[in-house]
Amino acid sequence: MIRKPLLIVALLLLNGVLCASDVWKASDQEKARQKAHEAVPFVEKYLDEDPILRRMRLYEEGMSLKDIENSYFLLDSPIISEVQDHYAPVRFPHGQHAASVQDCTACHHYRPEDKTLAETARCASCHQEFFDSETPERTGLKAAYHLQCVSCHEQQARGPVMCRDCHLKNVPDHRELVNLPEKPDPFQVTAECLRCHDAAAENMLSASHWLWTGPSLYTAKRRKEVRTGKGTIALNNY
Repeated sequence: MIRKPLLIVALLLLNGVLCASDVWKASDQEKARQKAHEAVPFVEKYLDEDPILRRMRLYEEGMSLKDIENSYFLLDSPIISEVQDHYAPVRFPHGQHAASVQDCTACHHYRPEDKTLAETARCASCHQEFFDSETPERTGLKAAYHLQCVSCHEQQARGPVMCRDCHLKNVPDHRELVNLPEKPDPFQVTAECLRCHDAAAENMLSASHWLWTGPSLYTAKRRKEVRTGKGTIALNNY
């Protein structure tokens, strides 16, 4: 469903009234994006500790949810995207997973041997290229994500397990696809969108958003009517 404010922003961008830098951006999303693109030093040696003993040690040390520094991550590592970039990055609610699992070692199964480094190192610290001749036993980052996430979701019978359940497909850069005059009117913009998205347009014409079917709770004097909108008496065209 396309909301009117979003459509207005899109039209302003197309007309050059707004620059992409003028559009509001969520601060936590931008912070996560910057963190995802950081170069992570490779941890060559890790402490080969028994998983049960590691879990007991962290429990005795009092590690808990209060130690979490970042509750949200965007899994958008250049290690993966530089090789293959068919899908949009995954939005990973780190804090929510930690609160649900209640066991840091479920994902952070080893720690760096260097004790000056973080106990719960980032995945990309140990898992990077899909194959490294120096550490052939290491799983690459992309495989590590999929093995860890999908296998856990399957075991718990909770959470997504299919590609499109986690990933959106990357949208092509429309600056290379759209052909519009310098200052297009709304009808020209619509016609250009329909040039490629005619099926989506046909589907929208039968959608409740377009027909505006359902209770009109916030419509003055027509609260009990169920067809007050584009399909009947309204004159808007967004």
